[in-house]
Amino acid sequence: MVIRTPYRSRQRGVTYFWALLLVLLISLGLGKLLGNAVQANRRASELELLYVGALYRDAIRQYSESTPAGSRPYPNKLEDLLRDPRYPVVRRYLRRLYPDPVTGQDFEPVPAPEGGIQGVRSRSSKKPLKVAGFRDDETTFAGAATYRQWEFSYVPKEQRRQ
Repeated sequence: MVIRTPYRSRQRGVTYFWALLLVLLISLGLGKLLGNAVQANRRASELELLYVGALYRDAIRQYSESTPAGSRPYPNKLEDLLRDPRYPVVRRYLRRLYPDPVTGQDFEPVPAPEGGIQGVRSRSSKKPLKVAGFRDDETTFAGAATYRQWEFSYVPKEQRRQ
Protein backbone atom coordinates (compact mmCIF):
# COMPACT_ATOMS: atom_id res chain seq x y z
CA MET A 1 0.00 0.00 0.00
CA VAL A 2 1.38 3.40 -0.98
CA ILE A 3 0.87 6.16 1.48
CA ARG A 4 0.35 9.46 -0.14
CA THR A 5 1.42 12.52 1.72
CA PRO A 6 -0.46 15.71 1.20
CA TYR A 7 0.91 18.10 -1.42
CA ARG A 8 2.14 20.55 1.22
CA SER A 9 4.46 18.16 2.95
CA ARG A 10 6.32 17.36 -0.27
CA GLN A 11 7.03 21.06 -0.86
CA ARG A 12 8.89 21.70 2.39
CA GLY A 13 12.20 23.53 1.99
CA VAL A 14 11.40 25.24 -1.30
CA THR A 15 10.56 28.53 0.39
CA TYR A 16 13.72 28.27 2.45
CA PHE A 17 15.76 27.70 -0.73
CA TRP A 18 14.27 30.79 -2.41
CA ALA A 19 14.87 32.89 0.72
CA LEU A 20 18.53 31.83 0.79
CA LEU A 21 18.88 32.57 -2.91
CA LEU A 22 17.39 36.03 -2.37
CA VAL A 23 19.80 36.73 0.51
CA LEU A 24 22.70 35.61 -1.70
CA LEU A 25 21.69 37.94 -4.53
CA ILE A 26 21.24 40.88 -2.17
CA SER A 27 24.67 40.20 -0.62
CA LEU A 28 26.33 40.09 -4.04
CA GLY A 29 24.67 43.35 -5.04
CA LEU A 30 25.74 45.08 -1.84
CA GLY A 31 29.27 43.77 -2.25
CA LYS A 32 29.46 45.23 -5.76
CA LEU A 33 28.02 48.52 -4.53
CA LEU A 34 30.53 48.67 -1.70
CA GLY A 35 33.38 47.98 -4.13
CA ASN A 36 32.22 50.85 -6.33
CA ALA A 37 32.00 53.16 -3.31
CA VAL A 38 35.56 52.29 -2.25
CA GLN A 39 36.80 52.92 -5.80
CA ALA A 40 35.01 56.29 -5.92
CA ASN A 41 36.53 57.25 -2.57
CA ARG A 42 40.04 56.40 -3.83
CA ARG A 43 39.46 58.49 -6.98
CA ALA A 44 38.34 61.45 -4.86
CA SER A 45 41.44 61.11 -2.64
CA GLU A 46 43.62 60.96 -5.73
CA LEU A 47 42.09 64.14 -7.18
CA GLU A 48 42.56 65.88 -3.85
CA LEU A 49 46.20 64.73 -3.77
CA LEU A 50 46.76 66.31 -7.19
CA TYR A 51 45.11 69.54 -6.02
CA VAL A 52 46.94 69.81 -2.68
CA GLY A 53 50.26 68.82 -4.28
CA ALA A 54 49.82 71.61 -6.84
CA LEU A 55 49.15 74.05 -3.95
CA TYR A 56 52.47 73.08 -2.35
CA ARG A 57 54.34 73.33 -5.67
CA ASP A 58 52.87 76.81 -6.33
CA ALA A 59 53.69 77.94 -2.79
CA ILE A 60 57.31 76.80 -3.19
CA ARG A 61 57.45 78.54 -6.59
CA GLN A 62 56.20 81.81 -5.05
CA TYR A 63 58.68 81.46 -2.18
CA SER A 64 61.52 80.85 -4.65
CA GLU A 65 60.58 83.71 -6.96
CA SER A 66 60.38 86.19 -4.07
CA THR A 67 63.80 85.22 -2.68
CA PRO A 68 66.05 88.19 -1.91
CA ALA A 69 69.45 88.19 -3.59
CA GLY A 70 72.00 86.03 -1.81
CA SER A 71 69.44 83.79 -0.09
CA ARG A 72 68.66 80.17 -0.69
CA PRO A 73 65.70 79.87 -3.11
CA TYR A 74 63.94 77.07 -1.21
CA PRO A 75 62.33 77.02 2.24
CA ASN A 76 64.24 75.24 5.02
CA LYS A 77 61.05 73.64 6.31
CA LEU A 78 57.43 73.52 5.18
CA GLU A 79 56.39 75.84 8.02
CA ASP A 80 58.31 78.64 6.22
CA LEU A 81 55.50 78.60 3.63
CA LEU A 82 53.04 79.64 6.35
CA ARG A 83 55.13 82.66 7.36
CA ASP A 84 58.24 83.62 5.42
CA PRO A 85 61.05 84.25 7.97
CA ARG A 86 63.13 86.25 5.46
CA TYR A 87 60.88 89.31 5.64
CA PRO A 88 59.91 91.50 8.60
CA VAL A 89 56.32 91.74 7.32
CA VAL A 90 54.09 88.68 7.20
CA ARG A 91 54.23 86.86 3.85
CA ARG A 92 52.19 83.69 3.50
CA TYR A 93 52.29 81.23 0.64
CA LEU A 94 49.93 78.65 2.20
CA ARG A 95 47.07 79.09 4.65
CA ARG A 96 47.96 75.90 6.49
CA LEU A 97 49.98 72.71 6.05
CA TYR A 98 47.59 70.32 4.35
CA PRO A 99 47.82 66.59 5.11
CA ASP A 100 48.27 63.98 2.42
CA PRO A 101 44.71 63.00 1.34
CA VAL A 102 45.73 59.41 0.56
CA THR A 103 47.39 58.57 3.90
CA GLY A 104 46.08 61.31 6.20
CA GLN A 105 49.68 61.95 7.36
CA ASP A 106 52.00 64.86 6.63
CA PHE A 107 53.62 65.02 3.21
CA GLU A 108 57.20 63.85 2.85
CA PRO A 109 59.50 66.75 1.87
CA VAL A 110 61.62 66.44 -1.28
CA PRO A 111 65.06 67.92 -0.54
CA ALA A 112 66.65 70.35 -2.98
CA PRO A 113 70.22 69.63 -4.17
CA GLU A 114 71.54 72.89 -2.71
CA GLY A 115 69.57 72.58 0.52
CA GLY A 116 66.03 73.32 1.55
CA ILE A 117 62.80 71.74 0.33
CA GLN A 118 61.95 71.84 -3.37
CA GLY A 119 58.71 69.85 -3.16
CA VAL A 120 56.55 67.28 -1.43
CA ARG A 121 55.38 63.75 -2.12
CA SER A 122 52.94 61.27 -0.63
CA ARG A 123 54.14 58.57 1.75
CA SER A 124 51.71 56.04 0.26
CA SER A 125 52.94 52.91 -1.49
CA LYS A 126 49.52 52.25 -3.09
CA LYS A 127 49.23 51.96 -6.84
CA PRO A 128 47.59 55.02 -8.44
CA LEU A 129 44.29 54.62 -10.26
CA LYS A 130 45.01 57.47 -12.68
CA VAL A 131 47.70 56.55 -15.20
CA ALA A 132 47.09 59.04 -18.03
CA GLY A 133 45.55 62.43 -18.75
CA PHE A 134 47.79 64.52 -16.49
CA ARG A 135 48.45 68.24 -16.86
CA ASP A 136 51.64 69.41 -18.60
CA ASP A 137 53.51 69.91 -15.32
CA GLU A 138 52.48 66.42 -14.10
CA THR A 139 53.43 64.29 -17.12
CA THR A 140 56.04 62.37 -15.10
CA PHE A 141 53.21 60.88 -13.01
CA ALA A 142 52.07 58.70 -15.93
CA GLY A 143 54.73 56.06 -15.36
CA ALA A 144 54.56 56.02 -11.56
CA ALA A 145 54.02 52.69 -9.81
CA THR A 146 53.08 54.27 -6.45
CA TYR A 147 51.75 57.59 -5.15
CA ARG A 148 55.15 58.11 -3.53
CA GLN A 149 56.61 58.64 -7.00
CA TRP A 150 54.29 61.59 -7.58
CA GLU A 151 56.65 64.43 -6.64
CA PHE A 152 55.20 67.94 -6.57
CA SER A 153 58.46 69.83 -6.99
CA TYR A 154 59.41 73.24 -8.26
CA VAL A 155 62.63 73.59 -10.23
CA PRO A 156 63.46 77.06 -11.65
CA LYS A 157 63.69 77.27 -15.46
CA GLU A 158 67.43 78.02 -15.44
CA GLN A 159 68.09 74.79 -13.53
CA ARG A 160 65.85 72.71 -15.83
CA ARG A 161 67.98 73.53 -18.87
CA GLN A 162 71.16 72.14 -17.31
